[in-house]
Order: sequence, then C-alpha cells, then structure tokens
Amino acid sequence: MPSADSLSRDGLSTLAGMFPPPRFFPSALFVAIVFFANGAQAFTPITLLDGKLTLEIQDGFVPDKARASGQVIAGFKARKGDAWGTISRGARGLEPAALGDYLTRKAAEYTKGLSWLPRLTWLKNEMVTIHGRQWADLRFIGQKEGATGPMDGMLYTRILATSYGGQLLEIIFTSNTDRDPVVKAKIDRILESVKLEE
Repeated sequence: MPSADSLSRDGLSTLAGMFPPPRFFPSALFVAIVFFANGAQAFTPITLLDGKLTLEIQDGFVPDKARASGQVIAGFKARKGDAWGTISRGARGLEPAALGDYLTRKAAEYTKGLSWLPRLTWLKNEMVTIHGRQWADLRFIGQKEGATGPMDGMLYTRILATSYGGQLLEIIFTSNTDRDPVVKAKIDRILESVKLEE
C-alpha cells in the first residue's frame, strides 16, 4: 500500500473507488443555481429529489458531471485542489431501523480499507437527529505526524446517510489530499446545511 507521503493527486485512489457504492437507480433531479453572498460566506443552493433535499454548496465547489451517473445523482469538486463530494441514492432497501447496522458496517469498511493511512482518526461515528430525522454521521481524518489539532491532516471526510423512501441516501464530501483548513470548514458548512423533507 502507498504511504501518505507518496500520495499525489493522480496517484490517490478516491474513496468512491476504494469502496464502490451499491447499485443505484437514476433519479430525476432539479438543481437550482443561484448565487448568494452572506457576509464573507458565499454559496450555491442546490435542490434535489424533486425539491425534498436542499443543501448549500460553498464557494469553491462546482458541479462535477463526471461523477454524476446512474450511481450518483449529483457530484461536486473543488475548483482548486482535490476535494470532492457526491450524493447517492441506493436501489437496495434501507429502513430507518437498519441505519445503526449501516453505521457499524461503514465504519468497519473504512477502517479496514484505509489501514494504510497513518493515524486514521475517527472524529465522529454515531447516530444523530437532524430536523427530526435519524442520520448516520461519520467523520474521519488522516492526522499528520505532530498534528497541532484534530483537523490537522489530509483526507478529512464527512458522511451523512439516512433512509429516504425506504432507500439509502448518502452524502459524502472529502478534502482528499488537500490539507487546507478552509476547505475542511467549507465541507462542514455544506453538510451542516443539509435539509431533507418527506
């Protein structure tokens, strides 16, 4: 397995490649592209799943058509650097009661699959309630040697997953090799903006 020091933009396998998602079905989506400036924060509101799912894509991230496919209903990438994100809808059934099993299984998959990553640190791995809905909330990072804080490193990754219409809805954003704390803060703001209605 490659060491952290040998990783490069071209050489790093994406998380999606290391852990292929289950089969997904195409879903009609509507993306509202409107630019807002809120003080120092700028974002693009995104609407998916016939208006039921909304989130705020931070300035510096743009749609990535290369990632959007039958498996992924929306993809995004950083204008600069390696950060990216996907929103996926599963074809396999997932009821709310099974979210705990998903959380355990997903954490185990990433822990094993990223065993080559020095100092893989789980920042959060638990069930949370957001606007009355249960979500699996996973966050990890590969801390660098001599890290000055929990966010000092690369591959900062956040995953939010829930059961929607009896299917898995999974949102993943990662900084990949980008160590910039600003990028990580933008990923946090994107995930914190997620709203899902029935």
